[in-house]
Amino acid sequence: MAVSSIDAAATDPSATNHEAELRRLSVILGDVPPAGARPDVVSLFRTRVAEHGERVRHLRDSVSPLFVINGDLASYSAEDGPLPTLILVGDNPGRREYEQSVYLCVQGRAGAMAHSFFDGIFGAGSFRSKVMVLNKSSFHTPRTVGLTEAMRDDPALAEAIRRDQEENARLIADSVALLGVPVVTIGMESGGTSFQSFRKSLEARYRAHGNPSAIFQGKRLAGPFRKVPHFSLSKIFCRNADPAWNAALERFLARHAAVAGLRTDNGNVSSKLLLGLGDGALLADYLDTVILGNGG
Repeated sequence: MAVSSIDAAATDPSATNHEAELRRLSVILGDVPPAGARPDVVSLFRTRVAEHGERVRHLRDSVSPLFVINGDLASYSAEDGPLPTLILVGDNPGRREYEQSVYLCVQGRAGAMAHSFFDGIFGAGSFRSKVMVLNKSSFHTPRTVGLTEAMRDDPALAEAIRRDQEENARLIADSVALLGVPVVTIGMESGGTSFQSFRKSLEARYRAHGNPSAIFQGKRLAGPFRKVPHFSLSKIFCRNADPAWNAALERFLARHAAVAGLRTDNGNVSSKLLLGLGDGALLADYLDTVILGNGG
């Protein structure tokens, strides 16, 4: 989608304090490396994920049971656990996420499509070990609009929700700094104030780290952050009001014009065919060209 101020900052030649910020973060987390040694970024990442889980658990137990822990994150905090290749960011947990304590769970339509897409690229059953799913807010509402209502009706809860968003944003920015992974935000915000705290904190933390870049499958990205349509209703495979997105989608379709039925009558990508073919290279090209915006 359109390049954000965060993305633009990633190319700033004055960004030279990344190493210093990693060392500062290691001091905050109590894992100070020897003088002259580089911080252990993997250990720092695992510590940050573990702290995230403890923090949300505390919110659930002391503020509201509607704060939802993502059980899938436990594996990333384990000493011998996987490391994510990519981070997906949603808005806030819905009904299924609340019931199962798992974000973007496979039982939902959007979750099933996301699992199918990334499993097709990384291998069957690999979604949870390759894609770390986080939310802007850990607070459950049946629909995202309910978050605004909850914040309006209860000032104390509103403050807890805002601080939760700030901490979620810091974890995401820290993960980019530590691991160099790209972050894909799914769903197009309406421009309201529900996630204002998240956005401001993400920008501030990212800049504090010296605007680190992200690398995906050997390619250095123009910027680590991308905002794309949601998997729900196959929106992520459709044209929309963004010319840059549409141009990338068209490049992908033109490159694979020989795949019969891939282009729908209205010029979108057939999600049924794309996912049904099980062609890992084709799926990977869609991720690279359209979702991550690397196509050329």
